[in-house]
Amino acid sequence: MKFEAIDEKEFLNPYYRKKPILEAELNEFIKALKDYKTSLENNLKNNEDSLVANALSKFFENLHFECEIKSIHKGNSGIDLALKKDKQIQVIVEAKLPHSKEFFSQSKPNCKALHECILYYLRERKALNSSLKHIIITDFYRFYIFKADLFEELFNKNKYFKEAFENFESKNSLFKGNTDEFYKECEKLLSSEKYLDSITRKDLFDEPSLKGVFIDIKPILEQEKPSFSKLKPLFKIFHKDFLLSEFNPNDANSLNNAFYKELLYILGLCESKQNSKLIIAKSEESKEEQGTFYTAINSKLKEENFETILKLLILWLNRILFLKLIESNLVRFNDDKNLKFLNFKKIPDFDKLSELFFEVLAKEKSTRKKSEFAYLPYLNSSLFEKQSIENTLEISSLSNDLKLFYYKNTVLKDDKCKAKKGQVGLLEYLFEFLDSFDFGSDDEQSEILSQKELISSSVLGNVFEKLNGYKEGSFYTPSFITSYMCKESITKVVLDKFNAQFDLDAKDISELRKSLRKEDKKAQKELLNSIKICDPAVGSGHFLVSALNIMLSIYDELNLFDEEFYLEVQNDEILITNHKGEFIEYKRPSTPKDKAHLIQQELFHTKKDIIENNLFGVDINPNSCEITKLRLWIELLKHSFYQSFDDENYHDLKTLPNIDINIKCGNSLVSYFETGKSLSHYPNIKERMGKYKRIVKDYKEGFYTDKSRINQEIKNLKISFKNFCFADKFKKEMKSFNDKCEKYSKKYGNFLAVDDENLKFFVSANLTLFDFDEKEATKEFANLKKEYDNIFNLESNHPFEWRFEFPEILDDDGNFKGFDLIIGNPPYIKENDNKDLFTNTKKLRTYQGKMDIWYHFVGRGFDILKNNGYLAFIATNNWVTNSGAKKLRNIVLEESQILSLVDFSSFMVFDSASIQTMIMQFQKIKPPKNYEFHFSKITTQTPIYDDAINLLKNEKTQNNEILKINLTPKKFIDKTLNFTKSDYEELFNKIQKYGKFYLEEKEVANGIHPHYDFINNRINSNHNFAFKIGQGIFGLSEEEKEKLKLTKLENNLVKPYYDTQNFLKFFFKK
Repeated sequence: MKFEAIDEKEFLNPYYRKKPILEAELNEFIKALKDYKTSLENNLKNNEDSLVANALSKFFENLHFECEIKSIHKGNSGIDLALKKDKQIQVIVEAKLPHSKEFFSQSKPNCKALHECILYYLRERKALNSSLKHIIITDFYRFYIFKADLFEELFNKNKYFKEAFENFESKNSLFKGNTDEFYKECEKLLSSEKYLDSITRKDLFDEPSLKGVFIDIKPILEQEKPSFSKLKPLFKIFHKDFLLSEFNPNDANSLNNAFYKELLYILGLCESKQNSKLIIAKSEESKEEQGTFYTAINSKLKEENFETILKLLILWLNRILFLKLIESNLVRFNDDKNLKFLNFKKIPDFDKLSELFFEVLAKEKSTRKKSEFAYLPYLNSSLFEKQSIENTLEISSLSNDLKLFYYKNTVLKDDKCKAKKGQVGLLEYLFEFLDSFDFGSDDEQSEILSQKELISSSVLGNVFEKLNGYKEGSFYTPSFITSYMCKESITKVVLDKFNAQFDLDAKDISELRKSLRKEDKKAQKELLNSIKICDPAVGSGHFLVSALNIMLSIYDELNLFDEEFYLEVQNDEILITNHKGEFIEYKRPSTPKDKAHLIQQELFHTKKDIIENNLFGVDINPNSCEITKLRLWIELLKHSFYQSFDDENYHDLKTLPNIDINIKCGNSLVSYFETGKSLSHYPNIKERMGKYKRIVKDYKEGFYTDKSRINQEIKNLKISFKNFCFADKFKKEMKSFNDKCEKYSKKYGNFLAVDDENLKFFVSANLTLFDFDEKEATKEFANLKKEYDNIFNLESNHPFEWRFEFPEILDDDGNFKGFDLIIGNPPYIKENDNKDLFTNTKKLRTYQGKMDIWYHFVGRGFDILKNNGYLAFIATNNWVTNSGAKKLRNIVLEESQILSLVDFSSFMVFDSASIQTMIMQFQKIKPPKNYEFHFSKITTQTPIYDDAINLLKNEKTQNNEILKINLTPKKFIDKTLNFTKSDYEELFNKIQKYGKFYLEEKEVANGIHPHYDFINNRINSNHNFAFKIGQGIFGLSEEEKEKLKLTKLENNLVKPYYDTQNFLKFFFKK
């Protein structure tokens, strides 16, 4: 076993590496280093324990760690130094004196220091400590740091080390708890062939190694004033954020409040609380007509319309932020900050910005006018085509004279590093503000003051989700949830398809990879291309982005890439490394054979194939659809590459394909034509279906000369399918309507109908007309119009016709095949909160009173899934017991097999919402009479992020329960679902079977009583409860109340506890 030193850039999470360092924290770290140097010098002649106690532990304490020296576990030898959090050991530190022969080194990794760490780690894991984060081996100057995950894989999960440890712990073994014997066994194992062969490797040539970061702080301690660039990696590594994993990588993708609040301010919007929901509204500054974007737009409209203004804001913001990311690419690819173009110097007004949109980026190089932006690439994207709403107002029409005061908490600083004040031009403010954040172009900064906060594409998605959900208040699903759900469900789909196609029985992707033949690569790629994934409430597109990245990782795991590289997905970001673990970064190549260029090219085309073939989304909100398209374009943009190498002055980046056609606008829950409706009697169905599929493919690939013409062709074909289905479906209604039109015509001719745009085609004139009562005619005509609207005015409900909207899920005869996976976070809205929303869904089979709108999405999901397909949602966890979810439960029990339920209980997945949620996975299949499924739940009332991660890892801890539930679906029809530990099951079954119970006299603790407030001796002895005397039931102590960490809403329900002792004859005593 060798040691492989990893560069700190590879060892640290890229988001954490980018996190700015506060000056005060850096100064504190420098002082801690100086104090450590002094302590070391004063104690160097002392023994190891003295150095740990008087120098090393003091150093960590000065950095705000909770330290425990010689941490002993049940009478065993102690860990030299343990760094703890919440009373749990999180970092094991093994210390040896400088120059000790037992110390770890690159040339001699198989040493006693490592053996001791292995023993301490295995002991902690046996004690169910799942909180371990790092292991450190040090001689007080040199530090070798390993991730606990590595020890988990190499030792705790390895059969040989498990056997050795079990023997060591056993009283009957030869070891008999002798540590020296265990260390000898470790030494043998680490160099044995059988152990090295048992370690999972990326490939046959990947030699098993202990990968960690190595730091020597002696040179830093000897310098009087070390530079920021030298201090930065040390600061990052010795920080709690890293060693205790307190930095949540998901935070890097969560809402950046400084960015979000000031962006809202510039746009002229604000967050407002309405019925306990945060919604987006017009800001006070916009109401006062200060120079915000809202004011700029509103001043040019005939009348104020919030929705129109918001649509324009989102459209223009989409473009500007997309350009910011292109700018970042250009700078990063060329290491040239002169390529920046999104600034007030180059774009001084809205006319110039409009020119950039439509005269430069939307046009090929050969068709452009002479421009200072001529070096920028052509973007073949509908994002830079004029939209119909821009007929109302173009961006060039906005006033360039508007001024706005800097935001009170602006991130912008003046020359003296103080927040900027005063007024500034609107466009100048926006560009300056965006430039104060890092959109992916900045390298490591050499000065603390020049650091910028990273704004990832996921952060932008989060911002748009909030802007977009301005009416209801949207919940952005965190990356750790979307990634987990996509990985779990897509893996199942891939295994099903490959096992069926190649007659295999692989249980996981690793096993599948070993079973596949290299010569079948083309067939394997085609099979992956056949997977169809849909989010029916797509929102900002986060699930589709995660699905894209998981699909990419599967291509990598199945060895389907032609180029050699290693791919890892971290929080919706793709990290590409070479065989040495070094990041591969794309730079503008001088030749098409450049290695990084070939990798970038392959990744771009694979992403494009996945987006075009695998990913589909629908949303009722048109803004959502535009944002999802933007997110997918951004993902492609990350791996855009140079197409030509001739002209150094032109950046010929690969243009973006028309991937937008897979994202459609409509109401997923409202459809008028059943997916099972046959089109076999439609004239020339095969020919028309072939044409439909062909022109949609041509649109995606850009195989056309006139984009508007091919769009119209697609539209016409869909209308023809729709009209055919319409005439078929509404035969009776049409006959009845025509009869009434004819009757009206006989009585009143075409009176009123002649001027009606629609009814003039149905009501003919009557040349032999007699006098008639016009009032009566008007009344009857109104009834005719109403009937027409009932039949024809379907579009007002924004229906989405799954039957023919996506040709990719239709066969050659036009039959609906269905999706392989339906995934997402559907909206949670109760009927009492928005009754109008349920008006058009009352005919759905999931409808019943007191329901939530997301129940409908499960029903619709099963409708559009193919047989054996999968559904994965995150939604509220009360559907298993809610009376309004009875129909939903029945459908789940009768039409699917439950695969897993992951209940987060008191852990709030969504920062801004106190909603308890659950991840659910179902397979659309005729369920067996009896089957087992996975159920896990957080049980602590005060959960933290780690509890949620442990739940997803299926890691048993004291704060969760993980069960295998045995389910007989028929038994639970029309009933609630209760998932309990097996020792409670007998009791619940008894209650359900007998219903009534009669207590014996000895079981009665007191008479008729509403409830017990506290446990007393009598209650405890009679019922044999395992509770403490005085513990609250309905009564809580202040301490118990604090531990619960109640929300504001819950706190309102908790009232002061009073008993008879508080009430005296004439007054009340607290």
